[in-house]
Amino acid sequence: MVKYLKSSDTLRNMETLKAIEEILNRVFKWHRFPVNLKAEAVFLYFKGLSLRAVKEYLLNKGYKVSIETIREWFHAVGRALQAIYTFAFWVYVDETKIKARDKTYYLWLAVDEEGLPVFIHLSRRRDSWTAQLVLYNTKAIGCTTDKGPWYVSAVSKLSMEWIHETFGKRNVVERWFFYIKHRLKRFYKRFPWNAKYETVYRWLASFIVIYTISELKS
Repeated sequence: MVKYLKSSDTLRNMETLKAIEEILNRVFKWHRFPVNLKAEAVFLYFKGLSLRAVKEYLLNKGYKVSIETIREWFHAVGRALQAIYTFAFWVYVDETKIKARDKTYYLWLAVDEEGLPVFIHLSRRRDSWTAQLVLYNTKAIGCTTDKGPWYVSAVSKLSMEWIHETFGKRNVVERWFFYIKHRLKRFYKRFPWNAKYETVYRWLASFIVIYTISELKS
């Protein structure tokens, strides 16, 4: 169940767990459970274990924790999203479809050339107005996107420099969607609960925070 914690990436995993501990320490004012236990539970869920499997793992360690509590620990990490945003003069932007029951959302992601997040947004629409909102909030002078028509009007209104391409350097943002979609396959490609907008956003924010500190900032 926790085999990967004993792999050659042990040091990086330990650093990630410590970073998660620091976030949880700031979020929660009191601690019914040890903060290192919470961090481990969050990391296990991030890696792909189900909430039920994480619950059983904690029970085997002598801690009785509800699934809802574990979910809240994970969501709490997303509150540190603003702290990991970087600044870039040039950003790589793309969007992808996210399913939650009978609802469809669009995750917009802007990253720098290293793949570090500059801005994320979850919308119910994919149009030029939303594209303009995302690009404006990056504070960048230029962007690279695909040929989606919603970007044409957006970059024009913002007077941004613009390069549109299908592959090339834009892969730094495509990589993000690969890992997010790979993790979502554990949900059978969609969120399994009656997820509201806020729930979907909080889950994605938490995933992005942990992925950033475990992979991109290591």
